[in-house]
Amino acid sequence: MATTAVVKRTVVDEIQRAKPQFQGRLPEGMTVDRFMYGLSTHIQKQPALLDCTPQSLILAGYEAAELGINLSPSLQLGYIIKYGNAAQFQIGYRGLIQRAYETGAVKSFFAEVVYVNDKFTRELAPRRVIRHEPATSDRGDAVGVYALVEFEDGHFDFEFLTKAQVETRRGISKAPNSLMWTKFWEEGWRKTAIRVLAKRLPLTNPQMEKLAEVIAKDEEGELEVLTAGAVEFEPDSALKVEAPGKVSYTVGKHNTTVSGATIPIKDFLSKKLGGKPSGRAWLIPSSATQELVDHCAEKGIPVEELGGEVLEGEIWPKEEAPCEK
Repeated sequence: MATTAVVKRTVVDEIQRAKPQFQGRLPEGMTVDRFMYGLSTHIQKQPALLDCTPQSLILAGYEAAELGINLSPSLQLGYIIKYGNAAQFQIGYRGLIQRAYETGAVKSFFAEVVYVNDKFTRELAPRRVIRHEPATSDRGDAVGVYALVEFEDGHFDFEFLTKAQVETRRGISKAPNSLMWTKFWEEGWRKTAIRVLAKRLPLTNPQMEKLAEVIAKDEEGELEVLTAGAVEFEPDSALKVEAPGKVSYTVGKHNTTVSGATIPIKDFLSKKLGGKPSGRAWLIPSSATQELVDHCAEKGIPVEELGGEVLEGEIWPKEEAPCEK
């Protein structure tokens, strides 16, 4: 049996070997060395992450790289969170603010916690007005939080949540006792208000659409999926269906091989992920692996990662042959 030290060394080695893949996912202006330094520092500050599977850590790093999020702890733009033995990327409060400004449609975007001794008023009709004057000395206990956005055209919107509303959302978090909800709870409160407000942001350009997708995916990743309970049928009922089969995947340098019970998700693989059939399996870009896993979880389809190599002779994306004139 491998010792803990050997297992952790393997995790570090796997991350370093994935450096070329990180480089291909970073936006222009961000060097791979800078990103890898931030990732390494982030893991050093949270050694428990080394207990996660190497693949989940790499996939979490891929998500951060594709968003251009430097994981340096001092910047607090994003985090890698440990759920069991799996790692998951979560964008931070400051990361959401940064992405909002990058859309070009937002002039000001922020959130603040309200305390009992602050002067705070809000109106919803006939026009939306919010006023907040923090107390200069003892502010007392926190009673709520608001997020406010001002757009380049001059109009603004805001969302206010009470302490009870914030705690309700914390109660369905996958990690209600994580640093975001304990040591850095103010950031957790601010992020919660921003998520609610983001659902009303006008999608005026592709960057605003991307921001909405980032926020929605972040919320889905942190909160537990609430279900209304299982429906039971009689053994001979025509409505009864067999439990879905298992989907398996193997991640490679350029593409991920998806096999198993792929028929229920073939449209998702081809239309959403741009996948291509290859024999009895599918090939999708390796960067879309987490989206595949999330979709299977949403549909209640068991999914597992397999070891071994991806299909030989396949490279993603394939280069098109030049047209003959």
